[in-house]
Amino acid sequence: MNMPKVTVIIINFNAPDNTIKCIDALKSQTFKDFDVVLIDNGSDLDSINTLKIFLSERDFFDFKITFVQLNKNLGFSGGNNKALELSTGKYIALLNNDTVAEPNWLGELVSAMEMYPEVGACASKILVYDSHIIDSAGDGFLRTLKGYKRGEGKNKESYSNREFVFGACAAAALYRKEMIDEIGFLDEDFFLIHEDTDFNFRIQLAGWKVLYVPTAIVYHKVRSSIKRHSYIETFFTMRNSYLLKIKSIPLGVLFYCLPEVLLSFFLEFLYFCIKHRQVKLYFKAIGSAIVLMPKMLKKRKIILKTKKVDNKYLLGMLTPVFEKGVFRIKIRKFLYD
Repeated sequence: MNMPKVTVIIINFNAPDNTIKCIDALKSQTFKDFDVVLIDNGSDLDSINTLKIFLSERDFFDFKITFVQLNKNLGFSGGNNKALELSTGKYIALLNNDTVAEPNWLGELVSAMEMYPEVGACASKILVYDSHIIDSAGDGFLRTLKGYKRGEGKNKESYSNREFVFGACAAAALYRKEMIDEIGFLDEDFFLIHEDTDFNFRIQLAGWKVLYVPTAIVYHKVRSSIKRHSYIETFFTMRNSYLLKIKSIPLGVLFYCLPEVLLSFFLEFLYFCIKHRQVKLYFKAIGSAIVLMPKMLKKRKIILKTKKVDNKYLLGMLTPVFEKGVFRIKIRKFLYD
C-alpha cells in the first residue's frame, strides 16, 4: 500500500462552510502526494450533516479524505492528536479550517523540508484573508517568555526571505513525523491557544530547526472561531502562558529574562484587570495554572532531560522586548485593542 508523503490535518468545530472552502482550495495544490484527515470536534448535527453531504461528493477529489467524528470537543490539541493517530505521511501538515491555501503552498513547504534534514518544522507566510496584510511570518519568542507573530500587520511583500525562526504558527505548518515521534506533539492540557508556542519551544530544546518559507502562502480568517476578548480567548491565553513557563523554560533562561518577565506580568495585569475589567477571569486563569502545576512539573522533568541545546543558544533565539518593530506593535495593541 502506497503511503502519502504528507498527511494534512484539518479540525472542524461548527464551521462547515469554512472547512469546505479550506478543502476546496486543496484540490488546486500543485503537490499531489497527500491525503487529508478531517476531524469533527464534537460539532452540532447541522454542521456534521453539511460536511457529510460535501464529502459524499469525494469522487471529485484526487486525494483521500478520512473523516472522523468525535463525541466531544477535545480542543485544538486533542483534535490534532487524535488525527495524528490516523496519519501515515512522512510529513504532517496542520491547516486551520478557516484558511485558504495558495496552489503552491504544500509543495513549497515539502521542497524546503527535504532540502534541510535538520529542520523539524516549516512555517508558512500567513496573510489576513482578503488582504495583503501579514498575520504571521513564522513565530518569534520574546524575552518576556511569550510567543508573538513575526511581521504581524506588515505588507505582504515584507518578510520575503527564507530564514530560520523560533517557531511555526500551527494554523498552517508542516512538521517532520520523525521529530514528532521523538518529542511528542501538542499538549492536550493546553486545550487551545499557545499549544503551538509550547510545541515550538520543545522543538528548540530538542535541537531541531524551524524554517520560515515565504513562498508557502495561506490566507487566514483571523479570529473567525475565537472572538477577541471572549472568555475562552482570555482564559486560555493567560493560563497557558503560565503553563508554558512552568513546563518548558529552563531556570537559567527564566532568571536571565526575569526583568522582562516581571514587566510583562505588570502590563498584563493592567491590560486585563484595569483596562478590560476581567479581574475574576484573570485570577481564575492563574488558579487553574496553579492546579495544573504538579502535572506540568512532571512533564518538565522529562522535557529537560532530553534538552540538547544550551541556554546560550536558547537566549540567542529570543527577541528582546524593546526590539523596535515588535515593541511598537505591542504598545499599539495595549493602547487600542
